[in-house]
Amino acid sequence: MAHAHPGSSSDTLIAPPSPIHTTPHKPSTLMESDLELYPLESESAAPIPKLFREASDITWQESLESNQEQVPLVRRRGLHQYRLVHQQQFKNSLLASVGYLELANAGDFAANVWNDIPVPTFAAVLMGIGGTLALAMTFVAVQDFRLSWRNVRLLREEREHLMRLKAYHSHNYSHAHSRTCNETPTRNEELTRVLDSRLGVGMREIGTEVVDRIVMDLLMGAGSVLVGIGTLMAIGGANPRVYKASNLMSGYIGNALAALFGIANAVWSIYLIRRFRMYDRAVLAQEPSDDIRRRLRLRFKRFQLHSLVNCLNGIVAGAASMVTAKFWEGYVVLIPCIISLIMCNHFWRQKLGYDRPLLDHVSLAKLQLTPLIEDLEYAIAMQRVLSELDSQHLDRDLDHTTQPIVRTDSLDSMLRFIVRNRMLETYVDHLAHDKTTRSILSEIPTTESPTTGAETIVTLDVLLRLSQAKQSHAQLLLNHARRFLSTEGVRTFTHRERHLLELLGYAVWRDQTASTSTVAPPTVANDTIESK
Repeated sequence: MAHAHPGSSSDTLIAPPSPIHTTPHKPSTLMESDLELYPLESESAAPIPKLFREASDITWQESLESNQEQVPLVRRRGLHQYRLVHQQQFKNSLLASVGYLELANAGDFAANVWNDIPVPTFAAVLMGIGGTLALAMTFVAVQDFRLSWRNVRLLREEREHLMRLKAYHSHNYSHAHSRTCNETPTRNEELTRVLDSRLGVGMREIGTEVVDRIVMDLLMGAGSVLVGIGTLMAIGGANPRVYKASNLMSGYIGNALAALFGIANAVWSIYLIRRFRMYDRAVLAQEPSDDIRRRLRLRFKRFQLHSLVNCLNGIVAGAASMVTAKFWEGYVVLIPCIISLIMCNHFWRQKLGYDRPLLDHVSLAKLQLTPLIEDLEYAIAMQRVLSELDSQHLDRDLDHTTQPIVRTDSLDSMLRFIVRNRMLETYVDHLAHDKTTRSILSEIPTTESPTTGAETIVTLDVLLRLSQAKQSHAQLLLNHARRFLSTEGVRTFTHRERHLLELLGYAVWRDQTASTSTVAPPTVANDTIESK
C-alpha cells in the first residue's frame, strides 16, 4: 500500500472498491455523524491505519516548512476589516434567501385579484408592498448568481486540469486494458480510473450550480423584475396603456419565466434521480461493508428525495404561476410550492451541500494512491473526536499510540493539524471575521500586489510568529483555534464525508458498468494530491 499524506485526508481521487474491514459500532454520546449513523470506530476497535500516519508521518511534518499554504487577505471598510483576496475552494454558498424567490412570483397577487378600474385603495397599498418585495428579491438573485458563478469558474479550472492529467496518462491506461484480469493494475491505470471518477462527480457539481442556481437566478430574477414593475404599474391602471403593459409584465411574461425554469429544473431533477438510483443499485450489489453501504444509500436517497420534490415543485409552481394571470385560485396552489422551495433550500444547505478543496496546480511527482475507505473512516472519526474537544480534554489520542493527533493545549499542534487537513483558508477567514482576533492581523507586514494593492499574506509560520510576539496573542489564538476545531473543524469533516461518499458511489457504479466480465474488482484507491 502506498502511503498518503494525512493532510489531504478527504481531497481525494478514487478507483473502484474492494472489500474492507468493518468494525463494530457503538453509539456516540456527544455526536452522531452527518448521516445519523454511528461512527465507524469503537473504543475497542483496531485503529484506522490513516490515523497512525497522521500522528507519525515525519516526512509530511517536514514538508510543511518548504510547501506552505498561503492565504492572502486585503483590508476593507475599516482599520481591522479583512476579506479573502480570492476563493480557493468549492463552497456550499447557496443563500438561504434564495428559497424565497418563488415568493416574488406571488407579489402580483393584488394586481391580479383586484384588477379593477378604479383600483381600490387597499389594493393599491398591497400592490405597492408586493411590487417592492418582488423587486427586492432581484438583489438576492444577483448575489446568489455571483457566488455560484465563482464556484463554476473554479470547478471548470479544476476540470480542465484533471482533463490534462487524464490525457497525459490515457495512453498507459489503454495499454493496461489489454492485459489479463489477473495482473495487478499499473499506477497509470489506477490514476486514469480515479481521474474519471473525480471528473464524473465534478460534472454533477457543475450541473447543479448551473441549473439549480445560475439558470434559476437568471430566470427567476428577471421574472421578479417584470412582476415587480408590472405590479407597481397596476396602481396607475386607469391609463389603458399602463393597464395593458401591467397585465403583460406581471401576469404573463414575468410568470412565463418562472414556468420556463420549472421545466428546466424538472429535466435536471429527473436526470439526478436516475443517476443516484443507478449509484444506489450498484452499491447494493457490490459494496461489502454494511456501515458504508448504509451511509452511501442514505446519501443517495436524500439526493433522490430532494430532486423529486424539486421536480414536482418546479412543474406545479410554473403551471400555477401562469394560472394566476387569470384566476386567483392559482395562488392557493402556489402557496405550498413556496413553502416547499424554502424547505428544499434548507435541506440542501444542511444535508447535501458541501465545501471542498480543489485539485489544481498539482505536482505530478507527488501523486500517491491510497485506500479511499481509510479517508472515509478518517473523516467520520474526526467528526466525533473534534466535537469532544474542550478545555479539560486537551490531548486526544485517536490511534491509541503515544502520540496524539492534535494537542489542544498546543497552538503549534492545532495549527499544523489545520494546515495538514487543508483548512487554513477557512481558519484565516474566521480569524478575519472574529472581533476578538482580527485586530491581530494588522500586525502582519503587508506586501504590494498589482491587482489588489496591499495584501496581508497569512501562513503557518506567520501565525506562529504572532503567537510568540506577545503572550496575550498566544492565548487568544490558542482559544480561537480550539473553538474553530470543535465547530468549523467538525463541519469541515462532515462536508468531506459527503463528498467522499459521492465519489465512492460513482466509482462503484463505474466499476459495475465498465467491468462486468472481470473476475475480481480492483482495489479501492484514492489519489491524494499535494498541491504545489
